[in-house]
Amino acid sequence: MTMDRTLDRTPSRARVVIVGAGFAGLETARHLAAGGVDDILVIEGGPAGDLRHTNVAHDPDTAVHLWLDPAQDPYHQRPWESASHRHFAGNAGIRARLGGRSLYWYGVTLPLEDWALDTGHWPAPIVDDLTLSWRGGPSLYERTATDLGLTWEQGTVASPGPVRLLGDYALRPTPRASRTHPEQPGRWSAYSPLDHWRDPATGAVTGFPDAIHLLTGTAVRQVSVHEGRVTGVVVTDPHTGAPVPVTADTVVLCAGTVESSRLAIQALHPRAGAEPRLGGLADHLAQGFFVRLDSRSAPRPLPLRPGSYYVPVPEAKCNLFVSLWRESRAELVLDVKINGELPPDPGSYVACEPGPAYPWPTRVHAHVGAGGRVVIAAQREVLAGVWSAVATAFGLSGELRFGDYDDPAATNAAVLPRNRENYPIGQPQSWVSALGAEDHDGGTLPLGSMLTENHEFAQLSGLYAAGPATFARLGAANPSLTTMALARRLSAVLADRLLASVPAEGGQA
Repeated sequence: MTMDRTLDRTPSRARVVIVGAGFAGLETARHLAAGGVDDILVIEGGPAGDLRHTNVAHDPDTAVHLWLDPAQDPYHQRPWESASHRHFAGNAGIRARLGGRSLYWYGVTLPLEDWALDTGHWPAPIVDDLTLSWRGGPSLYERTATDLGLTWEQGTVASPGPVRLLGDYALRPTPRASRTHPEQPGRWSAYSPLDHWRDPATGAVTGFPDAIHLLTGTAVRQVSVHEGRVTGVVVTDPHTGAPVPVTADTVVLCAGTVESSRLAIQALHPRAGAEPRLGGLADHLAQGFFVRLDSRSAPRPLPLRPGSYYVPVPEAKCNLFVSLWRESRAELVLDVKINGELPPDPGSYVACEPGPAYPWPTRVHAHVGAGGRVVIAAQREVLAGVWSAVATAFGLSGELRFGDYDDPAATNAAVLPRNRENYPIGQPQSWVSALGAEDHDGGTLPLGSMLTENHEFAQLSGLYAAGPATFARLGAANPSLTTMALARRLSAVLADRLLASVPAEGGQA
């Protein structure tokens, strides 16, 4: 099943080239088209095949396996080498397909926290646009949440009447941009930009803007630069393997943090003083535990209704997530996860080895510095407190133990159904996500330093970027809401510039 506007041949020119057809790329393209910009080419390295979310296309267990065990997913790729033991290895990588990670995520839509939107890191105009007002109307966060069918009262920022459980933690329903399948119980899809052009339940394409063309199955080798200005990209022809240039006035990098960093390094390196590396690489610090519960001996009524909940823990710079579901008539499963910010660190970076041929070999160096160790310790204190409250509520005595964060006995794959059933009832099992495994990586192309307030590279005219790579700080929140909000802002900036350069009828440029 393919999109109407998928090209069979590589065009020689486009007005705007967007590299990557995931969240950031497709959101940028659709807002550009809505803003009146035409001749937009979106280039995706993977195919335009099944356009359904994995939780629609597969049963729940299979969908979880595709996410946490990417060896089962034919679209998973890792076009870099990890120089950091388990970090940015294992299940870290990209999902090379039209729709990208938007076809895998769970729809959690939280804004960045006030402490993360620090104007010492983020440009003040961007913070104001995200949180206060954008172009004389509602803020970008508010507009994006409204488009997703969420409201502030449903929990995007705060929820009234929270469910109180687990000691002092007041849990709130987790805001999710998702919808259930109309005919298949247990199946659902989270929002994807593809929702504007295809049916989420069937994947059938129902229309596509004339302004956008898609070039899939095509890798981008490099960004072309002449005299400090971007002139287009060079792609690998999928039929011959030969390099093919595509001329463009504007190029937007949306290929995921590591791949966008590679393309940026290659474009910047020839300039005086530029090193073939970009620092500030980060991912969320994530760990947690799950416990199988005997529902027959559980207190009545249950101290928590089945569902998904969250609560901010600002003192630890984290968000706590708690999910309870019924595995069978006799068993409940409680899953507790905490996401925290890995502070920016120049010691974590993406590096390339310059050579005569493109793409340059890429290596990822990632580690948890002193600031991150403080967050990890605070997370474990929170998790221990949660387990104490759960054990009291359910009359359990098992001990929650944590292993080495950098080399744990149990990764996030421990929560897979095939692994989870090996653990005894009532005994909590801790787990840890390696850096890169959460797919929340970012920070290498920060707004306000590498990029201007207008999302353009400070050293290269005509080159822009979107996605978590551009976050000045990751915060603790899942990045999708901010990615969508900033893609809208970038699109408006580009539309203003590009449409201003179009001559009036009968006039001159």
